[in-house]
Amino acid sequence: MIMKKIVVALLFALSASLAYAADAPAKKPAKRVVCDDRYHDYHGMMGGQGMMMGVGRYHMLNLSADQRARISKLSDQLNHDNWAKQGMINDESAKLRDLYEADKRDPAAIGEEYSKIFDLKRQMIEAYLATENQIEDVLTPEQRDQLKSMRNRQR
Repeated sequence: MIMKKIVVALLFALSASLAYAADAPAKKPAKRVVCDDRYHDYHGMMGGQGMMMGVGRYHMLNLSADQRARISKLSDQLNHDNWAKQGMINDESAKLRDLYEADKRDPAAIGEEYSKIFDLKRQMIEAYLATENQIEDVLTPEQRDQLKSMRNRQR
């Protein structure tokens, strides 16, 4: 009897997750990172939305060829700049890991490493938002209104 209940519960969970997956937007799997001797899922910036952008994100706006090219160029530049910053974050994260693994942990040094990491992430967020503003400048007023409407529906 208990086995039957377990099988029913598993089938229900599977069907619910499949239904959710069919409706949910595709997401990249989270990276697993070590921090403080524990694994954490890392979804990137902006609460898991990621910082990557590109023309595909604006596909519903009926972009002209020129708009697609300009958005691609802006997106490529952001990705290039953030790639370097992400490398710096990885380096600082390795230092942080080493500080946590020390026999006697130094709270001030650990706090300083977190400050460096958070500053780099803040720079990435600011660059992302600046690029979004530049991309929106490429759009027509009608496309900006449509984009704003789509954002409001996502809330």
